[in-house]
Amino acid sequence: MHTLVLRNVPDDIYRQLKESAAIHRRSMTQEAILSLQAGLEGHDASPGRASPEETLDWLRREVWPLPVLDRRTDEEILGYNADGHFA
Repeated sequence: MHTLVLRNVPDDIYRQLKESAAIHRRSMTQEAILSLQAGLEGHDASPGRASPEETLDWLRREVWPLPVLDRRTDEEILGYNADGHFA
C-alpha cells in the first residue's frame, strides 16, 4: 500500500470529512479512502449506515478498551433492590 499526504485541505472539506467519518464510525483515513474511491468510481460514498463489521471494528477500537468506571449492575444504578423493587 502507498501513503498519500494531503496539504492545504480547505477547512470546510476537512470538517465535512471529519463529520462523515464520525457518523460512519470510521477513521478519517478510512473515510477519505472511501470518498476518493467513490468519487473515482462515480458513486456516492455515504451509504447511510456503517456495516455491522465496521461497527464492531469501531467498538473494538474505541469503546471496549475504555476503563469501567462503575461496576454496579443496571438495577443498582437505577435504584432497584434485590427484590426488584425501587428502593
